Amino acid sequence: MKRIIGIIVAVLFVAIVLALLPARRVGSDEMGWTYQKDDIVWILPGEVYKGDVVLVADPLDPERRVLRRVVALAGDKVRFEDGAVRVNGKRIRQKDMGLRDGVQVFKEVIWSRPPARATNWLVQRVNRPVLWETDGPIKVPDDHVYLLADNRDEAIDSRWWGPVPAASIQGVVRARYGTADDWRGAVQWLKPIDQPSVSEVAAAE
Repeated sequence: MKRIIGIIVAVLFVAIVLALLPARRVGSDEMGWTYQKDDIVWILPGEVYKGDVVLVADPLDPERRVLRRVVALAGDKVRFEDGAVRVNGKRIRQKDMGLRDGVQVFKEVIWSRPPARATNWLVQRVNRPVLWETDGPIKVPDDHVYLLADNRDEAIDSRWWGPVPAASIQGVVRARYGTADDWRGAVQWLKPIDQPSVSEVAAAE
């Protein structure tokens, strides 16, 4: 009984905290499959880690705010080859999760520095993926990050913008609420992975 009461109290506490925090509704499918249109997300200030989804001003339209995923920090080298993304020479692994609503869903996995754990997210590809290529590795400058959309073939990101100033990041997605599916719960609390953050990378240089 004490355990059940503890769980109920914890759930109520989280619900109250989320109710008091500012929330945003996802207005497009640019971050599908991880974030679907009309999902509710809570964006908080804080350290930015590789794998985080951040709110940032669109470099091509500063009045527009978009969500994008951080895949590389200052000093990292990003390369696109044979439709795959490589960070510092290591390929971001993809696992085919199957076809859903006319799009192909993949789970991407990126590892942080040992002994930290891996983190993963879901991306969607059209039936005939756009094979983006680069002539060579792109080094992320100091105080910048490299951002990708999870809807990899139908959204604009650092492949067009180039690395984005870290100062333009306005917060990190820490929780979402939306329709549950095979891979996402209705409520998700998102934790950063245990690896250097933007500020830690800057301090080490």
